[in-house]
Amino acid sequence: MGTIHLITGGVKSGKSAFAVRLATERVGSSPVRFIATAHRGIGDDSLDVRIDRHIAERPNHWTLFEPPTDLIESIEQPGVEALAILDCTTLWIGDLVSAPDYDHTVGTSMVVETLVQALVRSDRPTLVITNEVGSGVAPPTTVGNDFADELGTASRLIADAAYEVTLLVAGQPLRIK
Repeated sequence: MGTIHLITGGVKSGKSAFAVRLATERVGSSPVRFIATAHRGIGDDSLDVRIDRHIAERPNHWTLFEPPTDLIESIEQPGVEALAILDCTTLWIGDLVSAPDYDHTVGTSMVVETLVQALVRSDRPTLVITNEVGSGVAPPTTVGNDFADELGTASRLIADAAYEVTLLVAGQPLRIK
């Protein structure tokens, strides 16, 4: 049965670096499954550079799953990895909310529940990274509110299932659960 460690914090708070360091501490030189949700080649050169930098910072023997790979399939797929990192639910929720078939009256909680079930059923522990949206101002647009609501709900559902939750502030971890 998979265990979940949710890592949350603000933008650029050090969540990804913390997860990589924690994974290395926990499994040493064993392989790690890194599940990325950021899309390359969407016209944002700075994002592509950041993705490349993140890849270069990780050990070469880690397995990388990138979009368009289905997130839940990436978790459920068998493999030799001792641990998984999901980086991050923020972009995944953004993709769901911006999809043409998104219905804000229905939301994404059923898909998030499916994700949580896959994480719990997984044969490896997973470090799940998300951004904290509960400390900011309420967005002034419907889509912004939908995104904040959906990400907040997703984070709560994952945190409820997690055995550990860590908040990163200025690169410093604070254990919440």
